[in-house]
Amino acid sequence: MSRERGVRDESQYALDTGLRLLKVLEALEGTNFEPVSIERVQQRTHFSYDFCRRALITLKLAGFAAQQKTLWMPGPKLTRFGTNFNELCLAHLRRPDSEISESGGG
Repeated sequence: MSRERGVRDESQYALDTGLRLLKVLEALEGTNFEPVSIERVQQRTHFSYDFCRRALITLKLAGFAAQQKTLWMPGPKLTRFGTNFNELCLAHLRRPDSEISESGGG
């Protein structure tokens, strides 16, 4: 039995918890990636203290956040991802067929 499906907007497929975790991860950026407290993450995200704490612990277990006593910062997997992404961007810029390299860098 075939059931016709209506067209949905992509936002209807988003995982709320996933989006919230990413916002917590983004809150670790801060200014110059200084270690931040859970309270600071809470201020930046407007999520409850409990959610921020649980999200940070989850990210820590996955290697995306690190903890020094009561302060939090990006973890080794996030640092590695950032480094690899930066290298990918630089490699793309160096490609002879890159629009940016053809236009003189900007």
